[in-house]
Amino acid sequence: MFVIELPLDPEGLGAAQAKVAEYLAQQGASDRLRYKVRLVLDEMAANLKLHGVFAAGPQPARAALRIEDSSVHLRLEDTAAPFDPRSTAATVLPPSLDDDKVGGLGLPLVRRMAEIRAYSRLETGWNRTDFVLNDA
Repeated sequence: MFVIELPLDPEGLGAAQAKVAEYLAQQGASDRLRYKVRLVLDEMAANLKLHGVFAAGPQPARAALRIEDSSVHLRLEDTAAPFDPRSTAATVLPPSLDDDKVGGLGLPLVRRMAEIRAYSRLETGWNRTDFVLNDA
């Protein structure tokens, strides 16, 4: 299992994403699968930065990844207020970016790239969300 801290600032997130991509490449993940993981991590970090409510200001998230067959199992943990990404209404993505307003597409995009398997609020005050991303 590969575990990494995900800063919520663009520079720190970019450096963490590079390490994730290197790990996935070493494990034989396809370009497509690496792209999906990057997109999910970017969108979830952006949601935390823009919408997360933190008791002591924004804190880095943690990601844990493992590869099983041709899938990536991703666990994302954060200290924001409780939020189950499965609880929001499913939004249909527009046919093109020109057909929709700015914003509001992050979770629908994540749902298109990954299956959100589980969410829990830990006793430590962290949120835990489990995703599975397939190479299809």
